[in-house]
Amino acid sequence: MQINLAPDKSLLAIMVIFIINYLVVKKFFLQPIVGVIEERETERKTAEKLHEEALARFNEATAQMESQLHNAKRDAAAVRDRYRAEAGGHRSKVLERTQGEAKRIVGEAESKLSADVKIAREKIARESEALARLAAERILGRAV
Repeated sequence: MQINLAPDKSLLAIMVIFIINYLVVKKFFLQPIVGVIEERETERKTAEKLHEEALARFNEATAQMESQLHNAKRDAAAVRDRYRAEAGGHRSKVLERTQGEAKRIVGEAESKLSADVKIAREKIARESEALARLAAERILGRAV
């Protein structure tokens, strides 16, 4: 048995069949798969780009909201401080008015009390003299 290493016509037929097979596989198998892979890659890149844009818009909106919140807090603090100052002024006025009224009432009460004390002392002085005479009359048993 002798091996012939020289190419013959069957090699050419095999090569033609291989090339036809390659073209068929490429046309009906590889191209659709490559197309799907490329389409998926394009969709992934598009989705990634949309995600980055949405994330940028979100970060911008978040920063804007934080800025607005900071401004609102500052404005609220200013309003609160203004109302506290107004309330403090009003409180001081009411306190002064109330203290004035209290001093006036206490002054009136002291003057009335002084007058009542004077009247009571005079009454006690008169009645003590009368009681002293009555006691003396009873002790002595005669009119004094």
